[in-house]
Amino acid sequence: MFLNFIGSGSALNTELGNNCAFIKERKSILLIDCGSTTFSRLQSLKLLENVQDIFVLITHRHPDHIASLGDLIFYANYIIDAHVTVLTPDEENVCTLLKYMGVQKELYTLIKLQKEFQLKNSDFETLISYVPVQHVEEMSCYGYMITYKNTKIYYSGDAKDIPKDILQRFVKNEIEFMYQDVCSYDNPDNPHMYIKRLLDLIDEKDRNRLFCMHYDEGLDKTQIQQLGFHSIKNFEE
Repeated sequence: MFLNFIGSGSALNTELGNNCAFIKERKSILLIDCGSTTFSRLQSLKLLENVQDIFVLITHRHPDHIASLGDLIFYANYIIDAHVTVLTPDEENVCTLLKYMGVQKELYTLIKLQKEFQLKNSDFETLISYVPVQHVEEMSCYGYMITYKNTKIYYSGDAKDIPKDILQRFVKNEIEFMYQDVCSYDNPDNPHMYIKRLLDLIDEKDRNRLFCMHYDEGLDKTQIQQLGFHSIKNFEE
């Protein structure tokens, strides 16, 4: 599996923890989101030991994707002497949210992502491009194209659909792996991808390159595997 996961559950699936992927190399870690349960899981898994640089890529501002970011920033500054860099196209709103949490600007670096951003330090190098996605009307939401070690992946964040150009590139193998949030229910205002709709979108031969994530309590990982998709295992599960 290209990405590791601290949690793979939806907002209310506390058993699996809030959906959060990561890449860790030596003294640096890149998190995709930092939801309500993420900080405590980082602690219990000891993933922050000896870390000096923490990068957090934000998909959107729902609590299960950003709620413990303030705790992480405080911990990095006051306990382990690490630096947090927050990456988001939604700079103003994320900065305002952290301000309301009582997190001073001098405690972290916030980078407003342009369409393409190269994240590089002494431990790893990755190319990140944001992709606007449809999730809820109340806020802007983003998926991400991530190129790491010559591998291209698409990470949906929370999205009710797969953008047309992303789907085309996946079918053509221009995107090697896709991580898509899914749900067990189907209704007209669905904020996530209904698992069985993926059967119409993804040909059987390509399903072994798609990882389903963000499980609600109605989703059975065995069912996901039977449909030909990959399921997510949390780190050290």
